[in-house]
Amino acid sequence: MAPKASHKDKWPQGRAKAKPLIDPDGMFTGMVVLLVANGVQSRRLEIWKQKLVQLGATVEDYLSKKVNYIFAMNPEALLKQLDRQRLESFKGRVLLYQWVEESLRLGEKVSEDSYRIDINSGGDDRNKSQSAKDSEEPSPLKKVRHIPEDVEGFKADSKGDSADSPRNSDSLDYSLSPGRTSPKPFSSPNTDLSLEYNPPDLNRNITEIFGKLINVYRALGDDRRSFSYYKAIPVIEKLPFKIESAEQVKGLPGIGKSLQDHIQEIVTTGKLSKLEHFETDEKVRAITLFGEIWGVGPATALKLYEKGYRTLDDLKNEDSLTNSQKIGLKYFEDIRTRIPRNEVQEMEGLLQKTGEEILPGVSHIAAIF
Repeated sequence: MAPKASHKDKWPQGRAKAKPLIDPDGMFTGMVVLLVANGVQSRRLEIWKQKLVQLGATVEDYLSKKVNYIFAMNPEALLKQLDRQRLESFKGRVLLYQWVEESLRLGEKVSEDSYRIDINSGGDDRNKSQSAKDSEEPSPLKKVRHIPEDVEGFKADSKGDSADSPRNSDSLDYSLSPGRTSPKPFSSPNTDLSLEYNPPDLNRNITEIFGKLINVYRALGDDRRSFSYYKAIPVIEKLPFKIESAEQVKGLPGIGKSLQDHIQEIVTTGKLSKLEHFETDEKVRAITLFGEIWGVGPATALKLYEKGYRTLDDLKNEDSLTNSQKIGLKYFEDIRTRIPRNEVQEMEGLLQKTGEEILPGVSHIAAIF
């Protein structure tokens, strides 16, 4: 007679975790990825890994010959985990994690040019491409007008707080739409609201215009120009004085000659001709508007424009939209509505208090999405 099955056989102690669904035709198909863990919170790393795998990528635990992509927080974190000689012989792409975040946010792979890491320069290619156009040292022959002492102190502080780093480049999302002028922060690695600096916000007249240009260039697929404004905004926000002349921002990180000219025009006229041109251009307005829909990237926005669509109402019966894009369209206004910072901080405090009651010493992460 066969032995009776034990209770252990009948009733397994735990239920096996369901494997995440994998899209064989996902946007990351063909990518074999190594994720550099140095400098990344384990939970965030796990989320990135899961999303990459779900959308077709393969994630390796070490730098094998199959790896064609390496992602890291910054060059320093990369070199702490991987040998420089191996990296120099690596034939694939080495990118910042921001590329993954931006691709996931837009629902399609964005250009890699603005996210490449150059280990030889100690920085990434964004610095190179930006310096070629935007960075220009003041000529020694030019007389520089008096700069407030506050600026000199700020410059010194900024040396250890690079605007290039993902942590300190918390971008603000703005729109060309007339009804939307308030900024909407989106997710940034390692954001901690309890420690986050609250800028005096004395130069909103400049940062709002730069924020709108971020969206315009992002919608047009020009990541390099978008990133130049992206870097400049947090630098300008932290200034403890109101900018009255471009001379006051010379030498600040991320503020090159081109941006100085923009700032001078804004403080002189109260507007920027470049933005006004975009706002009156039907194509740019439509593409920028469509690019604000969750899951719609530059390529999709352009296709929708070329199909003859100009407004959100036009898109309601468009069959080519994916489920996520349809949801983004349906809840367009809700998604882009900004939650006041004080409400987020109150919610954070409530969650922390509840967490401490359930599990004393529990750590928490507060982020804005």
